[in-house]
Amino acid sequence: MTAINSIAYNRLAENELSRRRTRSAAIERERRAFIAQNCPDVTALLREKREMGLDFAQKMIESPASQTELAALGTQLAAQKDAEIRRALMLHGLPADYLEPVYTCPVCRDTGRSGGGLCSCIKQVLVEGMFSGSGLNPFQTFENYRHDLIEEPRAHKAAERIFEFCRGWAEDFPNNELPGLLLIGAPGVGKTYLLNAIGTAVLQKGRSVLRVTANKLVASIMDSIHDPSAPVPDFSLPELLIIDDLGTEPLIGNITIESLLSIISERQDSRRHLLIATNKDPETLADEYGERILSRLISPQSVRVIKVSTPSIRVMKL
Repeated sequence: MTAINSIAYNRLAENELSRRRTRSAAIERERRAFIAQNCPDVTALLREKREMGLDFAQKMIESPASQTELAALGTQLAAQKDAEIRRALMLHGLPADYLEPVYTCPVCRDTGRSGGGLCSCIKQVLVEGMFSGSGLNPFQTFENYRHDLIEEPRAHKAAERIFEFCRGWAEDFPNNELPGLLLIGAPGVGKTYLLNAIGTAVLQKGRSVLRVTANKLVASIMDSIHDPSAPVPDFSLPELLIIDDLGTEPLIGNITIESLLSIISERQDSRRHLLIATNKDPETLADEYGERILSRLISPQSVRVIKVSTPSIRVMKL
């Protein structure tokens, strides 16, 4: 059973939506109480709108043949009354939408559904529930990037090009030309930083993101194998999956390779976004993982491969 269908994660989503509804209702009660105490003119307009609605409802019951015309007239008059209420609120120095519902997610309006499926906000709740967080470092952002760490002109220019490409990739999400990105480079050249920066930027756009090391990915799969009753982590759920440090995970029989191949293939075949960083060159990847995974990792139809060969930033910080 996958995490998205498990009782535990369904309950997690339900609890989050219930928390949002409770919060929204509390804010609404607080604001209504403030209006009742401080804005008698707004209170009067609200009463008039309510009485007008009841009056039209009664007329529609009494005149079934005129329901369509009455409904249209009622909607028009209600809109006019709403405009009066908004103007009155602004005269009191309050926002025009002060009495409108307050949603945590304006996209799904806290229903958890959008576009015929789960909203990105709930996907992120489930992702963080599965892995105790998004795995992102919130301090490693494009805004915090240290452009001065690489002083050698050619290396600095190369690092700038990679930085600008990654920032553009995040800005284009989810409408990227290719949904995959593979960063290859030695330890310390900034691959993890760039992945975090991309992930944080995409998360700020209201999209669901998971960054996980290859070691943790394999460990989570092994945990589900050892405990069949545990929900299986659903790596197809986040709109952006980031696998960092590919090549540092243990190769456990065929489990590691087949699991990675399944995750990569599923996301590529469905054109779901996948970012991977590794310290290993393509030849080593082919030797350790086989041609099937390598062909997926460097597929020109799905992946942009970037070799990061700049000096070690990690060493420069010491």
